[in-house]
Amino acid sequence: MARFSSHFEIDGRPVGEGCPVYVIAEAGVSHFGSEEKAYRLVDLAVAAKADAVKFQVFDVDEMISRELPDWKARLGPRALPYDAFARIQGYCRQRGITFFATAHDLPSLEFLASLEVPVHKVGSGEVGNWPYLKKVAELGKPLIFSTGMYHIDQVGEALDAIAETGARDVAMLHCVTLYPTPPEQAALGSIALLRERFDAVVGYSDHTRGFHIPLAAAGLGARVIEKHITLDYDVPNAQDWKVSCGPADLGRFVSELREVEAALSVRPTEPDGAQADSLIWASKSLVAAHDLPAGHVLSAGDLRSKRPGTGISPAKMDRVFGRRLNSALPADGILTWQHLAG
Repeated sequence: MARFSSHFEIDGRPVGEGCPVYVIAEAGVSHFGSEEKAYRLVDLAVAAKADAVKFQVFDVDEMISRELPDWKARLGPRALPYDAFARIQGYCRQRGITFFATAHDLPSLEFLASLEVPVHKVGSGEVGNWPYLKKVAELGKPLIFSTGMYHIDQVGEALDAIAETGARDVAMLHCVTLYPTPPEQAALGSIALLRERFDAVVGYSDHTRGFHIPLAAAGLGARVIEKHITLDYDVPNAQDWKVSCGPADLGRFVSELREVEAALSVRPTEPDGAQADSLIWASKSLVAAHDLPAGHVLSAGDLRSKRPGTGISPAKMDRVFGRRLNSALPADGILTWQHLAG
């Protein structure tokens, strides 16, 4: 038996192989410390028909040591208190969208566990932090982790740590931790590499501008797509907005992703109904090159191939030459089997 599930459920929604792409609207800290703005981010995700909206929960003193005072000053004002996230989760329930979050420290992880979120996300910053990864896995919920900054061998080590806990519902998201990620560094070929080398669901966490790169990721088999969202642009001392969709384009992104997903189906062995109609007007039949009298014996100079395809197909031409017409056929007239004697 495989170590990990090929598909599982998050809040009743199937995720993985053979399932629709699971779309996560990553709100992160784009609320900038405003609970009211967090609700508006939820509304944005709902309007776009994302499957889930995700935030980042942290205690800045638990997450960052005094060795990084600039980062503490930068992120401190962007933290919401735990009770705010409890209310945001309630609002998500009202709006019918799944709420979860990335916890960046143990107290925040314990808080999210108390909310009984349906899935836990581990950010790329926990690279090498296998004890923490095990604690998340031991909570018994599906687990999603991003692989930004990971060496391929470290991905395997992370999966080993998770497997030791008995957890099976795991998705790993290929990710590049650059804001923004240049397209030439997005390395979408890693999606296939992760899928071939490991036995867990593979997705993509996007940090590129626009949304054409995550659409390509879906085409390459990513079963989970995470895209940052924002309400504000040109924010000083911030980076997520550079790689985010907003009110003007998030809905279009999700809609086009669903179109890409639909386009990945395998063509049937025979044309479907719509193509069958096209087959009539777009294909060709044998037609008379000039007026042909009854009794005429057909030869190569007598026939041309023209639309529509309602008569004898040019593919049957070898069955036509040398046969006699039992009725006259005017120039440009479509040849049918009824015109042929014998």
